[in-house]
Amino acid sequence: MKKNLLFTFMLLNSVFAFGQSGLELKGFVGFSSTILGPKQEFIGGSSGEMKNLKEFGLILSQEIGPNIRLKSGLTYSYSAVQFTPPPCPNCGVNDLFAHNPDFKMLSIPVFAEYALGDFFYAAAGPILDFQLSEGNNITDQSGLGYLVGFGGKVKTEKFSFSLFPNYKRHSVIPFENNGSGKDILREFGVQLGIGYRF
Repeated sequence: MKKNLLFTFMLLNSVFAFGQSGLELKGFVGFSSTILGPKQEFIGGSSGEMKNLKEFGLILSQEIGPNIRLKSGLTYSYSAVQFTPPPCPNCGVNDLFAHNPDFKMLSIPVFAEYALGDFFYAAAGPILDFQLSEGNNITDQSGLGYLVGFGGKVKTEKFSFSLFPNYKRHSVIPFENNGSGKDILREFGVQLGIGYRF
């Protein structure tokens, strides 16, 4: 199911890219602090913590109104996951819990940007996430999430330079039902981007 959804959204992005004129293509890098925790706390359970989440990607955008741009693209994010197993004084923890600390995820954001004057803008929209890594000992983050943010942009004739502080919440609607104890990844980050207008 996840592969079919990924193919569908990539196809839609291709149509979006080649079926429009006056596009802007932006490359960006981002850095986020994260909160990773269960929707419902369990006493004596395991826990995970994510450190140094980074991302990079490409975003295509098209102006659809005087102050509104529609945006979509691909984002690759990665981080290190620290895992604390549940207490078990008489267990050999290393034997019981295999752990892969390398978290990787591919995301497809689809969002609108509204210009607030010549420099500032607000943006919001859904994100479709596909977790690529396994064995991180956290709930799979694949599903539908969202982002909101407020940024600034400086434009030249062909280029734009942007700074975009944002908040993301992943797996609001997960592909798989993991119950009330699922881990929820939340990001407080900033993106630095350079765009080129065709």
